[in-house]
Amino acid sequence: MDNRIRVPPIELRWLLCPFCGAKTVLFDNTANCHGVHIKCTRGCKQVFEIKIRNGEQVHS
Repeated sequence: MDNRIRVPPIELRWLLCPFCGAKTVLFDNTANCHGVHIKCTRGCKQVFEIKIRNGEQVHS
């Protein structure tokens, strides 16, 4: 009998800047986040809010 705890497979994804499409932050498929603001470190330098619901980036 296998008594180990089942762990969902973790898949890492990139959060994309909504202005220029640059990869900014890594998150996994179990993440939930809102209310965190970051500045794009690539070309556009825009500040935007990170919105992740059920492991998917929410576009506003």
